[in-house]
Amino acid sequence: MQALLHTCLAGVLVFSLSGCGSSDGLGLSGQDQEQTQTYAETFAPAKEALKAGRFEELVGRMNASFTKDGERMPLEDIKDELVSKNSELAIVERGLLTLNSGDFELALAFFDAAEQKLDKTESNGFSSFFGSMGGGGLAALTGLEEGRPYRMRGYEKVMLYNYKALCFMLLGDRKAYNVTRNAIDRQQQEWEKFKERLAKLEAKQQEDGEVANISRQINADNRSVATKKKAALVSSAYVNPFGDYMNAVLQEIDSLDDKSLRDNARISYEKVVENNKSCSTARTASKAVMKNAPQGRKLVHVILSDGFAPERKEMSKALKIEGLTGIVNWAEAAPVPTKVTGARVRAAGQTANLTSLSRMESIALRDDQDMIPWRYTMMALALARSGSAGFLAQKLGLKSELGAGLVSKMQRPDTRAWLSLPNQVLVARMYVPNGTKQITVETLSGGSRLARANVQIAAEGPTVVYAVSYDNQLRAYANKNSWVKQ
Repeated sequence: MQALLHTCLAGVLVFSLSGCGSSDGLGLSGQDQEQTQTYAETFAPAKEALKAGRFEELVGRMNASFTKDGERMPLEDIKDELVSKNSELAIVERGLLTLNSGDFELALAFFDAAEQKLDKTESNGFSSFFGSMGGGGLAALTGLEEGRPYRMRGYEKVMLYNYKALCFMLLGDRKAYNVTRNAIDRQQQEWEKFKERLAKLEAKQQEDGEVANISRQINADNRSVATKKKAALVSSAYVNPFGDYMNAVLQEIDSLDDKSLRDNARISYEKVVENNKSCSTARTASKAVMKNAPQGRKLVHVILSDGFAPERKEMSKALKIEGLTGIVNWAEAAPVPTKVTGARVRAAGQTANLTSLSRMESIALRDDQDMIPWRYTMMALALARSGSAGFLAQKLGLKSELGAGLVSKMQRPDTRAWLSLPNQVLVARMYVPNGTKQITVETLSGGSRLARANVQIAAEGPTVVYAVSYDNQLRAYANKNSWVKQ
């Protein structure tokens, strides 16, 4: 036990000397304040601004450093600065918040930078090193989980590519296709890596009998019944039909020029239905895409992101197991409520209901559930740290509770997550007369209209509409041009 305490203290020293190297903050709070707050607390100003409809004000504050003498820096310079000074988490948060304010070009630059940063992190082996012992090498020994650079979760990496593809689509650029394929491939890769990490953890627990024995006696699952039910709505955090849907939309748009591609679009739509049977939009599209487009009409796809992903809240519990007494802290995902229960789109006398595509809330909650085996290990190590500190305190003539309490205060469970991700993603597909200039997107709460947004659609060719809602706030954007003409 004393050896473990010495290791903990050495680890604390290493962390204090090295630092994390890249900022996770969005620059919305003072630097000193951000260091004492949980990640959700530092994100709170962004959430408040979005719910109040202050999108432009938020993005202006967040991206102020990229403006010099009243002009925005060149995009390549912005990307270089992002990669050198910020973590992947900070970059993707900025990217999505910028996309949600309607600046597709700048948002794409953020997602480019996030991909560069992610590739750099993974290519130098950093991810695998800090992935040991359940996601934190030294962090596992010291309890300073938030003291290490953030390691993006698998489903977050997938969404990085999906949003990058969406930016290209909104810019009317077919480059979206390759990025969408990367998202689909990445999802499979992350699933394989998760299974490999889980197998290694189970093998390690069998080798370390003491930690495994303590782990079995710890209740590390305090989730409510409602939260467990939401997590159970998806079979794993790596079953997200967003990428397949984006792929299907791209293939359908291409098939307007080349009918031989219709079958590819049909297969992609069917994959969406396999992973989310509630997506009646994809089910209908899988049949409709095989037919000729109606004469004198143009295709419109609507993608609506609503609400916020779950927050990771800090939890604490006093434990006494195997003669060890201490306080352990951990982070647990908690849903963020949304008022939106449905949505619809109106155009030229038609109405189409949006249907479920991605249950992002459930995916995040399922990821938290799937990580519980690592949580057991981290809590067992935390209890061992507290017990070691109590033992050392006794040797120094102090109360054992004092040592355990000091160690508990040093523990910083990782509360970070990509919080600007939506609670849910809904989609609709329809054809409108060629002369249609705008459509109306509406969100609903219990059958009553909650918010409305009008959006101009492309004068020629298919349109992809991206809408984003936060309770009473709703914004909608669309591509002005398309690589295909109708």
